[in-house]
Amino acid sequence: MAKSTEIVLVRHAETTMISDNRIHGQLDAPLTESGIAAAQKTAEFFRGQEFDAFYASSLGRALRTAEIIGASINMQPVPVDGLRERNYGWLEGKPLALFEPDLTGPAYMHPFIKFALHVSGERDEEFPRRVVRSSEEIIQRHSNQRVLLVIHWGILSILTRYFRGEGMQGWQSVGPWKTCGISEFHKNGKGWQVIRLDDHSHL
Repeated sequence: MAKSTEIVLVRHAETTMISDNRIHGQLDAPLTESGIAAAQKTAEFFRGQEFDAFYASSLGRALRTAEIIGASINMQPVPVDGLRERNYGWLEGKPLALFEPDLTGPAYMHPFIKFALHVSGERDEEFPRRVVRSSEEIIQRHSNQRVLLVIHWGILSILTRYFRGEGMQGWQSVGPWKTCGISEFHKNGKGWQVIRLDDHSHL
């Protein structure tokens, strides 16, 4: 048993939609060849390490990444719907250059983006609530254990704020996150300690 609760987060590997610079959300796509290679390198990094529990977003790209990692640690990932990426509704599949949900793209697109998220997707406050609720269930279930999660960009942004004890306002600005990057947080008497953040030195 670990001396403290240890949470290790891995962003899933590159997909064809990422390489095409399109918005994923809950729309899925297969891993690219380079994505598979990066997942295999990540698996080698974890080989020989011990985990008490192994979870992944139930979306295919995260599960596929987790399956590759799982082969090196002799564990099967448990899919969790609450760890799925944000539902971007009508924006999913659209080019990031025009439809970037965090409104860093062309100003003339902002009204449509806001409308699309409001009408068809998860709202800014709904998504963090869902992620935090699901993550807290896992954390409570595995007190003083080491847990591995394979997740998404948006989940990483929210959980980084959560582990730092920060509010969720502006969670969209936290990042960027490398595909197959590793982040790690340990719980101590004062809260959570950041051990590593988006470490991709193994790639």
